Amino acid sequence: MTEIDTLAIVVGVAALLLVLFLLSTRTKVTVFDWQAAVLYRDGVFKRTLSPGSYRFFVPPNSWILFDKRPQFLTVPGQEVMSRDALGLKITLVVEYQIEEPAKLIRAFPIASQSDVANALYPLIQLPIREAAATYTLDEIIQNRDALPELVRASCVEGLSNAGVRLIKVTVRDIMLAKELRDAYAANAVVKKTAAASLERARSEVAAMRALANAARMAQGNPELMQLRALQAMQASQGRHTVIFDFSGKAAAPAATTTPEEELPLGGEDDLL
Repeated sequence: MTEIDTLAIVVGVAALLLVLFLLSTRTKVTVFDWQAAVLYRDGVFKRTLSPGSYRFFVPPNSWILFDKRPQFLTVPGQEVMSRDALGLKITLVVEYQIEEPAKLIRAFPIASQSDVANALYPLIQLPIREAAATYTLDEIIQNRDALPELVRASCVEGLSNAGVRLIKVTVRDIMLAKELRDAYAANAVVKKTAAASLERARSEVAAMRALANAARMAQGNPELMQLRALQAMQASQGRHTVIFDFSGKAAAPAATTTPEEELPLGGEDDLL
């Protein structure tokens, strides 16, 4: 074997090894239809990969996969102050969707999908205090949608410029100090007790008016008392003795009242 043949063999082996090395660094990337990928070459952004299969040499290429489906971010236990200077803790749940990954990586220091939530967290957290200071504590509790709507309005433009669509912001929990909870519970008990007492008083007034009207009708119509006695005897099932006076001597004089003078049954203004 000549020197030239030996050199040719060495070059062939080196070329084969180089091909094998290049093939070992060539990686297949699959982007699903609910994903998007951002491609870098030597650390420089190149393009956004749409769904499909790709093969790249690593290095110099690298990429980041993003999930474009709606996702949720919880902002727990934010201590805020209401407009009437009462403290509370609010937990919000944010629903968002990544629409343009290229804008997202330019706006925030993101190296993977898990960094997205960390980047969005302070943008949602800071407007909560400003929104809470706009309402009193009663308004926050009675209208739970008012505060998250202010937070959403404050963040939606900034996130949109970063390629993220802010879908929804909702209140998950409102936590109050023990003293405030006890005060709200006592207030609710007082309101319910007062409402029950008012309804009971209205019922008693209506019953008294009905009895007064019945007495007026019986005074001018003795036969009504006889009919009432028959009803009572029928309901007694023989346990009582009823004596009737049909002589007419004890009949009371006719009443001079007219139907217009009868008292109406109790209404809404009976207690006024």
